[in-house]
Amino acid sequence: MIIALLFGGFFLFLLLGVPVVWSMAAATIITLIFGDVGVPVGWLAQQTIRGADSLSLMAIPLFLFAGELMNRGGLTRQIMRIAEHLFGRFRGGLGLVNVATSFVYGGLTGSATADTGAVAKVMIPAMEERGYPKAFAAAVTAASGTLGIILPPSVVFIIYGVLTNTSIGGLFMAGILPGVLLALTFMVAAYVVGVKENFPRQDTRPSWRRLFLDLRAALPALLMPPLILGSIVSGLATATEAAALSVIYALLVGALVYRELSWDVLWPSIIEAVSTTGAIMIIMAVAVPFSWLLTVEQVPQTIATWITSLHGGAVVDIVLVILALVVVGLWLDLGPALIILAPILVPIAQSAGLEPYQIGVLFTVTLGVGLFTPPVGTNIFVVCNVAKLSIGAVSRRLVPFWVASAVAIVLLVIFPELTEWLPRMAGY
Repeated sequence: MIIALLFGGFFLFLLLGVPVVWSMAAATIITLIFGDVGVPVGWLAQQTIRGADSLSLMAIPLFLFAGELMNRGGLTRQIMRIAEHLFGRFRGGLGLVNVATSFVYGGLTGSATADTGAVAKVMIPAMEERGYPKAFAAAVTAASGTLGIILPPSVVFIIYGVLTNTSIGGLFMAGILPGVLLALTFMVAAYVVGVKENFPRQDTRPSWRRLFLDLRAALPALLMPPLILGSIVSGLATATEAAALSVIYALLVGALVYRELSWDVLWPSIIEAVSTTGAIMIIMAVAVPFSWLLTVEQVPQTIATWITSLHGGAVVDIVLVILALVVVGLWLDLGPALIILAPILVPIAQSAGLEPYQIGVLFTVTLGVGLFTPPVGTNIFVVCNVAKLSIGAVSRRLVPFWVASAVAIVLLVIFPELTEWLPRMAGY
């Protein structure tokens, strides 16, 4: 009865067009009123406050704010110029430049949407101007934008760490090699398409002097990710304290080095960081009572028992977990999907023999595919808005990047050292 009310109400409100977070809240209230739960409706307010009352979650607005400060100082164009020096002479080289730019920028923001939006505004017009199909430019930007949730300081890793009581510093370390792996698979996909369709390439040899000047200009900002990660790994700061340090560093670089910070830049950065944080925090707050009802009704245990009763072995269990993540990721944003699936699927993944950080990275990478997959992929909407294209036109160009993501996911399952080696070396 309780589960029928909870999930029935949740999907009913979703079908009516109610946003995910309010669908979760409404389903929880209906379950408390009409289900035999044994707690008053007022309990919901107490649990909702508890859901947002986490020191680790304070890192989210701080990292987002620091990334906004860096981006508004023109860093994206500087990163793009450096990447073009390195990859421009390949056939279809601007596709590789796009991925490389997203890779570096993702290490500053920790957000897929912020990464995609910033890179799209620079790369899509630049690629179109040099003869690339606009739909391809939008597709590679939408796909590579997901690197922002895998590389430290990933906002999604912070949410996952809070939900599953996993070390956030360890997750940050675990995301580095998978981030490199996913970027390489995207580059291969972009290169293959570039060769097949004879995309243009840069004819002139890059100037070492120009490369040095561009690198020197971007270096103060590029030092931020290793400084943040180094402070966490060395034990000098927690993830939240490192986030505060990143804001101070971004302010100093923007004001003293780039000299582009003013109230005209600062205020929009604050607004963007606060609005994104608000959307994340309300989901985390509402998730606590929703997840509590799932736990009380032993939904995770029931599903785990059903899967193990199939006697398919560890491989079948892992395939079912990944399929569940893919299907849910197509319809729900990352935050709600993690909240609903983590209590259910993490125990199954553990029983199948996957390692703790490996599970966190697999959850993030697999759910991240939904960000550039119809019907509700956030990154697709961002690039379509910038490029003024239809979702169908961009989606057809995304097929090679879906294949690249699938290859990366398989490799992450087969080789746990990709996710476990760096955290172990760092002492996590």
